[in-house]
Amino acid sequence: MVFHGFQGQFVLKACNEGDLATPIARVSRVNAAHPERVDGVLSIDSGGEIRHRFWVMIRLLFALILTPSLLFGGERPNIVFLLSEDNSHHYLDLFFEGGAKTPHIADLAEKGLVFENAFSNAPVCSVARTTLITSCYGPRIGTQFHRRYELAEMPEGLKMFPAYLRDAGYYTTNNSKKDYNAVEGTGVWDESSNKASWRDRKEQTQPFFHMQTFKESHEGSLHFSQDVYANQKTKHDPSGVTLPPYFPDTPLFRYTVARYLDRMVEIDELIGKTVAQLTEDGLLENTFIFYFGDHGGVLPRGKGYIYDSGLHIPLVVRVPEKFKHMVDADLGSRQKGLVSFIDFGPTALKLAGVQVPSQVDGKAFLGEGVKMDEVNGRESVFGYADRFDEKYEFLRSLRTKKYQYIRAYQNWLPDGLQNNYRYKMLAFQEWRKLSETGKLNEVQSAFHKAKPVELLFDTQADPHQVKNLANDPAHAEVLKSMRAKLHEKVSGISDLSFYPESHLISHAMKNPVAFGKEKSGEIARLVDVADLALLPFEEAKPKVEVALKSSNEFERMWAAMVCSSFGKEAKGFAPILTELSKSDASNIVRVRSAEFLGLSSSGDPMPTLLEIINTTQEPVLAMEALNSLVLFQDYHDAYRVEPKAVKPIAKFGNSKDLTWRLEYLNGVHNQPKKRKRGK
Repeated sequence: MVFHGFQGQFVLKACNEGDLATPIARVSRVNAAHPERVDGVLSIDSGGEIRHRFWVMIRLLFALILTPSLLFGGERPNIVFLLSEDNSHHYLDLFFEGGAKTPHIADLAEKGLVFENAFSNAPVCSVARTTLITSCYGPRIGTQFHRRYELAEMPEGLKMFPAYLRDAGYYTTNNSKKDYNAVEGTGVWDESSNKASWRDRKEQTQPFFHMQTFKESHEGSLHFSQDVYANQKTKHDPSGVTLPPYFPDTPLFRYTVARYLDRMVEIDELIGKTVAQLTEDGLLENTFIFYFGDHGGVLPRGKGYIYDSGLHIPLVVRVPEKFKHMVDADLGSRQKGLVSFIDFGPTALKLAGVQVPSQVDGKAFLGEGVKMDEVNGRESVFGYADRFDEKYEFLRSLRTKKYQYIRAYQNWLPDGLQNNYRYKMLAFQEWRKLSETGKLNEVQSAFHKAKPVELLFDTQADPHQVKNLANDPAHAEVLKSMRAKLHEKVSGISDLSFYPESHLISHAMKNPVAFGKEKSGEIARLVDVADLALLPFEEAKPKVEVALKSSNEFERMWAAMVCSSFGKEAKGFAPILTELSKSDASNIVRVRSAEFLGLSSSGDPMPTLLEIINTTQEPVLAMEALNSLVLFQDYHDAYRVEPKAVKPIAKFGNSKDLTWRLEYLNGVHNQPKKRKRGK
């Protein structure tokens, strides 16, 4: 029997009951784009040993339930994702006062939906894009570090979401950035290159999914020289730009913001050209167009930082006339629903009529059967920030429509800690120099100081997030509630970052999800130890002591980190931590113990850090210790080492991070000229 679907023919072949050499039933797609190939994706093969026609019907029914339009021949929409690199919603006036005018993006909004609360789950490229393509939380599947030292295997049985579209007959193209932290696997893209286009499909009736990245807004566009700054004018008037209150108000910062707003105008023009191509091809009213940023903005305290400036993205979805019945909202409306990158893949699959895999973390926010009341009722989105290139940190976030709660698990690390790629930007360099010379106010200088362990911001009253409400009695209940929900989230997903990256590299990356499940009980205990930092010190003290003496190395590690959070309050633990720094069997415990000694002024951390850096064969452990060494070198006068004393023997493959740290210490990259800042 032959029937027609949205792409080519589908053949149902049934064998005679007694024919043991052939399967009982098979549904095969004759691919119109590749007629020479019969895809078996939708096949049902019962095996020769099962011959009853009942099984034929069950398997056939199962396949048709999974992909109903194959049977009914329904037309399916095209789906296009258009991404601009490195920009938060703050830089488009469609979303934020003071942003650039973007008429082409505004035109998409008039014929679609504006999502006012859309977020990347991570504030940096590879982690954000891996979350987007997998629909899974990075800390659950081992893809949370930027850049990856080792690719994580995808969760068992799960593929990147375009593969499911391709299996269902879509032509899938990517132009062209990937930057995944997970093993891609086969069958994700028909074409991925800087020439990939929907126009290359052989059968023009074939539906397509196209993903295009525009790099013109990438942070590299702000790595301009002093000569460019002095001689190249911007289209936006620097004197008229709006600066967030955490920026120093200097001509350089104003020029940098103006230059970035110019980039947004370029992005808008590129969006317009892409829409014009779809119109020219007669495809506009068959195509959902998603425009969004791939994570937050690139100006200082944007990319790589877990505030709204690093996570809150612009999102506009143009809805085609032919498929507006799939959207439960008025076109031209603005939606308050909280959506994040884990939801984008399920949304594309839902629009295409493809079943969403059960292993993903996201939920569709558009498509038949999706109610906008449910989307608008979603309570929070989860954010995470870990290592960015050579700079380590560990933060988690919950964002509601009104509040953002941030948990800083290594709160002693300043936001401004050296990150070589960041500090190519003149504005970063100037901010640090102004901090060194005491020319910043309290809000502006916070970037170069330790953070509280908890931050709570009213994002409506304080959109730039400069007033921490964590100690405000009027917000005590909000803090308590969001703290509990974040605790539940990191425990519930078995957040792998409660182990050091050096341990995950050697123990988890072949199957991170299975590792997390196996260690879920231990991870929950580590979360509890880490959260001792949220208690008053006297209440936490006896539990910290128990953890410091635990037989579990990671409980000892977290107990040392909790002591660092308390700083000098925990100085009574110095004798225990001194001994741990010298002789613990675990090098990561030694690193964290030495770190506490320096932070609390209880001892010199540098000998221990140097010993580990120079003798370990594990490059990731060397990087973890180097992060602490650079912290003391730049922010604590009492502890210094000569760069020539840093001689690691561990070697990376293609990673530049170890080299970058060494180059920085040797003055190749911009360094602070003064280090008189204290803790």
